[in-house]
Amino acid sequence: LFVKSCVTTADSNIHEWCSHLGDTHLTMEPHIIAIYNTLRKAKHPLYTFLKPLGKDTLLLNYAARKTLAGYESGSFGDIQSSVGVGQFMQLIGKRWSRYSFFEKSSLPSELASRGFDEDFDMPGYLFREDGMNLWNAYGEFAKDFVDEVYDSDEAVASDKTLLEWAIETTDASRGAVPGFPTSFKDKSTLVKVLQTLMWIAGGLHAAVNFPQYDFYAYVPNKPLGMRASLDNLPGDDSKIRSWMFENYFPHVSGELGTTLDTISTVHTLTLPSTHCVDNLSGQFDGIGKKSYAKFVGKLDKIGDAVEARNKESKKAGNAVYSYMNPSAVPASIDI
Repeated sequence: LFVKSCVTTADSNIHEWCSHLGDTHLTMEPHIIAIYNTLRKAKHPLYTFLKPLGKDTLLLNYAARKTLAGYESGSFGDIQSSVGVGQFMQLIGKRWSRYSFFEKSSLPSELASRGFDEDFDMPGYLFREDGMNLWNAYGEFAKDFVDEVYDSDEAVASDKTLLEWAIETTDASRGAVPGFPTSFKDKSTLVKVLQTLMWIAGGLHAAVNFPQYDFYAYVPNKPLGMRASLDNLPGDDSKIRSWMFENYFPHVSGELGTTLDTISTVHTLTLPSTHCVDNLSGQFDGIGKKSYAKFVGKLDKIGDAVEARNKESKKAGNAVYSYMNPSAVPASIDI
């Protein structure tokens, strides 16, 4: 139990602060600002595609800096996690120092970097299965939309607003996003960028955010904060369990308010969104209307397959995986 708690706590901190806060919330921030400063300003047709991906994210990130990741006393990150705010910001910074847009944020590349590409036989890896279905659907939608806007690679290459967007995103004094194209020469590169941005804000965030209540609400199952030094571990094995709950997890056995804060926080973070990828028809009344209708048809098929699989899993007494059912996947990081 003790060893499992050590490993699980380390995993919890990496998940919460790097995989969740760093790889989705903070990763999308420079993109949203760059899109706003260029494509929105120019009233560019691509803004129709990208606008839904940024809804509420900057506001949430601002709030997180004042609460979960605040440097003031009483910050959730200091009270609830072992590493604390200053240290998990260092972890995020170290992760970002090795970041490359396509390599780290496109799903196939990220899976391959961990040895889990689609050629690796691993039945039941539903993050990969559902994620790749979403990823491919995003790609088809992005391609169809780009085809509506541009009739050739030359049209992309000659679009000055696209160049301004690329510069705004990559310039070291502005967005400073490593690995993002410094210019656009063809439609395929533009499609891959749109697909990747849609994945970060949608499928990826859904996958790392919505399981939080299921795993974190009972604190000993996936603890974020260990409080006692390992140097004080009792030598008597029979006393380790009681020592852990009295010293290692005091917020479980003694500090009820802190436990309730954890439950309340993860409950709030996993509230369902009304801004999901299959519910954006009002965003595409003009350009993109045909492309989006085709996209929704694809999402419906994916959702039906997820629900059918989960129905069979329930019958067999197995856990279900619904976190990337398109009807529950937000278009933006809005929670």
